[in-house]
Amino acid sequence: MAIQDLSDFLRADPRFTTRRKWLILSEFVYTSTGEKVEEGFRYFTCPIGALTTALERRDFAAIAKLPFALDEDGDPDTSAVRLDLAYTASGALAAFQPVEFRDHAPTPLSAPVILERAEAQALRDVLRELDQSA
Repeated sequence: MAIQDLSDFLRADPRFTTRRKWLILSEFVYTSTGEKVEEGFRYFTCPIGALTTALERRDFAAIAKLPFALDEDGDPDTSAVRLDLAYTASGALAAFQPVEFRDHAPTPLSAPVILERAEAQALRDVLRELDQSA
């Protein structure tokens, strides 16, 4: 059975809903707090095993120390190793999923790790640092 990517996994979870915003736009919401869920990512230049091992241990300090993919100007870049993220601004929710690009296609390597309440709140600053899409 194929592993669902983070976005699809969250959209199928009853803890989340889509809320209409204005006439044609909508936003993805964490129903416990009514907050918009931000989705992002970070590319790394390390082997995928370093990322998956740290995530399995829930060692987010180690993840933050892994080498980010940066271009020659020091700006965020892409690579074959990516960590997908989803979180709320208040820190009520944090979700992570390791992804490896195989034959140029993103391949989720494990089910998402979802943290709520105090566990997620502790990672609020780390998430903002990790999210290169912000």
